[in-house]
Amino acid sequence: MKEKNSRKLAAIMFTDIVGYTALMQRNEQAAARARSRHREVFQKQHSLHQGEIVQYYGDGTLSVFDSAIKAVTCAIEIQKLLQEGDSVQLRIGLHLGDIVFNETEVYGDGVNFASRIESLGTAGSILLSEKVNDEIKNHATILTTSLGHFKLKNIIKPVEVFAISNKGIKVPLPTDLKGKQKTAFKNIAVLPFVNMSSNVENEYFSDGITEEIINALAKIDGLKVISRTSSFYFKGQNASLSEIAEKLKVSTLLEGSVRMDGDTLRIKAQLIDVHEDETFWSETWERKKDNLFKIQDELSLLIADKLREHGGHLEISDHLVDSPTKSLSAYEHLLKGRFYMNKWNPEDTHFAIDQFDKAIAIDPALIEAHLSLADSYSFMAVAGFAPREESWMKAVEAIQSAKDLDSNNAGLNYMLGNQAFFTEADFASAMKYGLKSLASKPTFAEAHCFVSFLHTLRGDLIKAKEHIFFAKSIDPLNQETQFFEANYCYRAQEYAKANLILDELLKVNDKNLPAIIVGIYIQIKQNRLEEALRLINEVPMEAFTPDERLGLLGLIDALNGDVDSSHIKELAQHAQAKEAHHAHSYLFIIYAVLGRNDDAFNVLEKLFDTQSSILLLGFSDPLAASLQSDPRYMAYHDRIYPDIKESSDKKTKPRIIDDKTARAQVEKLTTLIESERPYLNPAVSLRSLADQADMHPNQLSLLLNEYVGKNFNEFINSARVEYFKKLIVDPDNAHISLIGLAYESGFNSKTVFNNTFKKEVGMTPKEFQKSQQS
Repeated sequence: MKEKNSRKLAAIMFTDIVGYTALMQRNEQAAARARSRHREVFQKQHSLHQGEIVQYYGDGTLSVFDSAIKAVTCAIEIQKLLQEGDSVQLRIGLHLGDIVFNETEVYGDGVNFASRIESLGTAGSILLSEKVNDEIKNHATILTTSLGHFKLKNIIKPVEVFAISNKGIKVPLPTDLKGKQKTAFKNIAVLPFVNMSSNVENEYFSDGITEEIINALAKIDGLKVISRTSSFYFKGQNASLSEIAEKLKVSTLLEGSVRMDGDTLRIKAQLIDVHEDETFWSETWERKKDNLFKIQDELSLLIADKLREHGGHLEISDHLVDSPTKSLSAYEHLLKGRFYMNKWNPEDTHFAIDQFDKAIAIDPALIEAHLSLADSYSFMAVAGFAPREESWMKAVEAIQSAKDLDSNNAGLNYMLGNQAFFTEADFASAMKYGLKSLASKPTFAEAHCFVSFLHTLRGDLIKAKEHIFFAKSIDPLNQETQFFEANYCYRAQEYAKANLILDELLKVNDKNLPAIIVGIYIQIKQNRLEEALRLINEVPMEAFTPDERLGLLGLIDALNGDVDSSHIKELAQHAQAKEAHHAHSYLFIIYAVLGRNDDAFNVLEKLFDTQSSILLLGFSDPLAASLQSDPRYMAYHDRIYPDIKESSDKKTKPRIIDDKTARAQVEKLTTLIESERPYLNPAVSLRSLADQADMHPNQLSLLLNEYVGKNFNEFINSARVEYFKKLIVDPDNAHISLIGLAYESGFNSKTVFNNTFKKEVGMTPKEFQKSQQS
């Protein structure tokens, strides 16, 4: 580093040997060996990855790279190497930012930020700032997971921290992060509202209220809302709130209850900050049921407001719930139908179909009833609980009715995508419908899974990973999400991770045939043929679809060199039939394995005649990877999986406030706070303060978070603390208790008062009082 006072953008790496000081006290020789090995590995890997070592300090290091991907790759290699033999317990932190350096040192905000990130880590971990994660998230070979948002020393805003989760790299557990200033931040799970009505059958109504709140909150950009399937996973379970939050990776939970008495509804809801172990808002409503949609909108908006006040800026629309129908009766039939459809058994599904028919009879324009009807008939057809052809016809009829009502509906386009792929083998249409679904509803987890699946088939693993990881972030406990992730991992050759997911799926349902099949594929791909054969024989014959078992046995025979096996011959005979889709797919893979490329491509031609989605799946399966070196492969690839571009036109919303206006508004707000003292009203809200300040609530929220550096609650409670400090030193208030003065300052919770005061002042109210008296 020869230039003086130079500035550049760099990827900054901090490392530190965990427990080095204690090791030095116990065994100086062991400590010296650990440091020596660390430096040897460190220097070699930096040379290989073009990193520049800036400084050694005791047991730690500071280095810089000209790209985030080089820094992360180097960090992964360092951690893996230091885990071998006598392991060196290292933690690594990475950030991308501006640095200033001269001949002797490097400094700047980027260096400080990287240091704070590293301090959060645990032995064997690699932690990243959001900037680094953004740079490397499209690299299929690097996996990351969010640890949540943290308040870092001397950094105003909470920052999201990520951990590398590649094999061999340790991810800190939630228990490791306790006491490290993790903060509630823009994520929520809405737990099923409890039915408090005397009639237990009204549970469909409380479930419906819950789903509507989930759907409403999911419309808010920047707020991560856990999907219905994962939120309802805990229904009826005796799980603690902390356990639920940990499994769903959220810091805020909403729980509540619904009591229906005639035409009157009594709804109670409360928001819980799990990390702080406090309920920061609760309210009860009593309304007439005929205003249900207004109630849902009012409730959803208020919940969104309280999340914003507590967790940080969100852009919230004036309305979050639209009336799906003018008929409350039709809507109740829809809710009741969904409740029974979600039980996924033939008896309840028949009852659900009857409810959807009644809803449509009352209001033919209720699109969700048509879509739910299609979903029910599809389930009955696939599961074999009703005549297949008749059920499919009814499902298609219901889908067409929905299409006539709103061709842009997200649920409709998701169904059309599945129909295009699985019944028409039309990859291009399936992708177009999937992307259209996401355009209407960007937080639609099932559609993200479907689009990820299509990208995976085409070999676009970067795009596939992006979609499946988003789906996983909002619907982690859905078995469908988990299966799609396992399938992605199989196709990305991440077999160990795929097996872990598949094992978990089979613990829940040991008859999950898709999970079993992918597990067998992995064993075959890894040449564990005896294990694969044993697993095939453990599955009941009747569980396999036609020719599935025969195809697997024939594939194992081919890999064992038995090219004339009876299984392969029988499979070839079955493949003469036009509709023998599984026979075609397995014969295609077997011919690829045997190097009979001409025969493989001849079988592949059947895809275009029979519209076989099974062959559509088999064409790019890793088991047939040997075909990829054939000159004909790419021509078929582009024909079968045409490249449908995702829109990269992510329009940036115009800022609702410019810097000059912001500074003027801050001055105006400061004057209002000092003169009117709105914080003395315990019921003051962001919206009420916005009215007083003559601003839109979104504008005030942005102003507080970006220009004042505090969310609404922090801002108001800070003003209350300052007012309390003035009251406590006034001799005229000597007869009033501390909590009494807190209430006079606008606080209405002893816990919130004590916690806020200690954060703001650094001591308890009692300690502060004593310091003023001395």
